[in-house]
Order: sequence, then structure tokens, then C-alpha cells
Amino acid sequence: MTAVHERTNVMFPPDILRELRTLVPTRERSPFVAEATRRQLLILKQRLALKQSAGAWADADHGDLHDAQDMGAHRRARNQAWETPRLQVAEDRAEYHVPSGQ
Repeated sequence: MTAVHERTNVMFPPDILRELRTLVPTRERSPFVAEATRRQLLILKQRLALKQSAGAWADADHGDLHDAQDMGAHRRARNQAWETPRLQVAEDRAEYHVPSGQ
């Protein structure tokens, strides 16, 4: 299945257009510009998400996390909490595993 594309008109400063024409072959320019635009849009979305989440962290809510050492201990404890159930699931699967051919 081929992708649907829409045509648009975009204005470039002469120096950028000159470089684009020099460095990117004719039939590769649209995909090149589309990918560059996609990357820039991702950056804009990330910046917006950061701006919207500003203030979500309040020191009063996390009084036990004063420095990097406290944060490391918190991460280790959180990771351990996830690791234990994961190991149990792996052990449960191994217990019921029937080798192929039997």
C-alpha cells in the first residue's frame, strides 16, 4: 500500500535552499524535508509536554529525596519492586514449560 501525500508550498531562505539542492538528490528532497519536519515537531511536542508538566514535582511531596544518594536508593527500591514479580512470572513459566516434541 502506498502512502498518501499532500502537496504544499514552502518558502526557504536562499542559502538553505541552495544547500538542499546541492546535498540532497532531486527525488529525495520531499522525504528529507518531511523527516526533518517530523523531528522538529517531535521536539516541539516534547517542549510542550515539559512546559505543561512544570510544577508537577513538589519537594513537600517527596521529603525523603534530598540528594542524589536518596534518589538512587529510591530508584533501586522501585526497580526491586518491579523485578521480584517479573522473576516470579519467569519462574512460573519455566515450571509449566513443556519442551517441544513431547
